[in-house]
Amino acid sequence: NLQLRGITLEDAPEILSTLESLGITTLQSGMDNVRNVAGSPIAGIDPQEVYDTRAMCQALTEYVTQGYDGNPAISNLPRKFNICVVGSADMFEHPHINDIALVPAKSNDNGKLGFHVEVGGFLSPIRCADAIPLDAFVDEGDAAALCHAILSTFRDYGVRGPRTKTRLMWCIDEMGYDNFREEVARRMPGGNLPRASEATTLLPDAIAHHPIDPIDESHHHSTRRSVLGIHDQKQDGLQWAGLCVPTGSLEPGDMTALANIADKFGSGEVRLTVDQNVIIPNIPKEKMDAFLEEPIVQKFTPFPGMLVAGLVSCTGARWCPQAQIHTKSNALELAQRLDEQLSFPEGTNEVRMHWSGCPNVCGQSQVGDVGFIGTSVKVKGQDAVEGVNLLEGGRIGQAPAEAQLVDKKVPLGDELEQKVKAILMEKYGAVEK
Repeated sequence: NLQLRGITLEDAPEILSTLESLGITTLQSGMDNVRNVAGSPIAGIDPQEVYDTRAMCQALTEYVTQGYDGNPAISNLPRKFNICVVGSADMFEHPHINDIALVPAKSNDNGKLGFHVEVGGFLSPIRCADAIPLDAFVDEGDAAALCHAILSTFRDYGVRGPRTKTRLMWCIDEMGYDNFREEVARRMPGGNLPRASEATTLLPDAIAHHPIDPIDESHHHSTRRSVLGIHDQKQDGLQWAGLCVPTGSLEPGDMTALANIADKFGSGEVRLTVDQNVIIPNIPKEKMDAFLEEPIVQKFTPFPGMLVAGLVSCTGARWCPQAQIHTKSNALELAQRLDEQLSFPEGTNEVRMHWSGCPNVCGQSQVGDVGFIGTSVKVKGQDAVEGVNLLEGGRIGQAPAEAQLVDKKVPLGDELEQKVKAILMEKYGAVEK
């Protein structure tokens, strides 16, 4: 999604109406309801995709927003709710941390496309949980009905107590898995929910092709393709450019410049990724050299340093009153400094550093190879300074894992830099340049 900051009250009505005219809405983008539906950032252009997620994401968005009028039936949930549709084995959508993940599959009976279903994934200050299989297969045409069955069950039975214990997984725990599935099935058209065994997944086993050594996991971060860089599309003669937007920070002039190059070199389309970067698709190969010379492409290079490429950050204290530290500027400074000092093993696609300004972990710190959670640190003889709790070992994709706490109350600055540098050298094969 996009967050527009610094808007004045008098400008808000025109901005909102303009966004709506472009098919963009702020409806249900916050509070206790369904957030924006996530799909593959390279849907429809990816030579390795198994499912084009665009139409399904749009259909689910229309169900959630009801044509921008809102859907009252699902607007008062116990807590926020995330849905994604998976497009490839790379799982760019991070299905394991979504409340509902639709994973493409094919019916064993009639060959119809549909989805295996996973539920309950989330991150929070006190508990993180990977999504679990619902033991279900749903036809494409019933996907919205399935989402409604799960959402209405959550609405009616979900825990409404302390906000740290009100996500969908807590509801599943409270009801019991079997009771939860039975209630969801009862709410489906016809009162039936086929079992997962009635369909075969369309995802190739990415882990089988890129096995993770259980003893030496130093290269686990290399198993997912990177969308950054220049890549051939499935359409002959066309390429996409994955541009690195460090920490996802764009100024108004940047937005205009990105739109201009999308018109000039591509099809006028600009895509966003969950990792806070930008994709410009449908660029003819013969135009790519000129595209790379554009000033905005020089600024948001498709060929960033390893650590800048994998950088994700929440809004931070500049704009968020809950943040305890300034995330974006400190995250970028640290990544740039370490990129200057370190090289990584050949074949490493990315090393992901995720920053959150507070324990709400909006920067998804627990899925980073290295994670940072903002806190204040008392320093002897000084006022409290900005610091982080440091995590390591998060994984995404088909073998997800939660990053674990390795150090507490580390002040920002040289001490943090040295600790992160040591982790990167010990765990990720980095060496001094």
